[in-house]
Amino acid sequence: MNQLFNEMKRLILKQNDEEFEFFVNNHMELLKEDPVLFISNHVSYYAYQENVKKVLEIIEKYKNMPYISMTVEDLLNELKENVEKIDHQPKSYSKEEISNCLKSNNEEKMIACLEYLSKLNIRSYIDEIQKFLLSDIPHKYKVLALYILIEQKYQNEVKFLKDGLTYTLNPSLLELPLETYEYQECVKKIQDEDIDPQVKDYAIEILNTIQIKEFPDSYLTIDNASLMKEIFIVMSKKYLMQDFDLNYIISSHKISKLKIEELINELTQIVYE
Repeated sequence: MNQLFNEMKRLILKQNDEEFEFFVNNHMELLKEDPVLFISNHVSYYAYQENVKKVLEIIEKYKNMPYISMTVEDLLNELKENVEKIDHQPKSYSKEEISNCLKSNNEEKMIACLEYLSKLNIRSYIDEIQKFLLSDIPHKYKVLALYILIEQKYQNEVKFLKDGLTYTLNPSLLELPLETYEYQECVKKIQDEDIDPQVKDYAIEILNTIQIKEFPDSYLTIDNASLMKEIFIVMSKKYLMQDFDLNYIISSHKISKLKIEELINELTQIVYE
């Protein structure tokens, strides 16, 4: 049994969710052997990730098991109390912790770390941010880092990897994707349409998603707000299973049906990828 508990501790450090949970599910006899140690190890695995939600789920799972002893119940109550206290305390990070969080591929850790950095002078952590922007981390997290640089008007150039291309950007010269003139014009045109409010709301939601996912690129230009308004409304109607007509777009914007359909398919793929 000691060997199995040692293996469990080794897996905590290895941090492979699938492998760890496979071990737990296949060695439930350890729960009877030493429930305090087994539960503590199970909780420690996700505490190591700072995954508070998962820790609380595990605690509740064991609390709801039949025939738990008073000792185990006391342990679970204590663990829950400690986790909830920690969850409400502002987290601070060393530079090493920031670097590890930004490389972790753990969504909660990355977002928490970026939120922490947004409240500091980002210039003190620019080396960590630059490595993050050139990494293979999903684009949506890199955008959050760019937002911080833009909001803090960082004036030096940074490099940014997106879809295999490296961009060189000066954040102080950029606008946030939901604050550009082109974006505001497109939103206004959607809002001015005399259509189902639900269609409007979802069209704007589609627009927001594409602006954020494509940043620093954009499908919007000064001249195409009317066309893109029609495209987003059609996409919204398709999603809501309402009737739509492409002929109006074809005639008013002098564009072929094939090009409209290609654009809609391209944008739809961006939204739902």
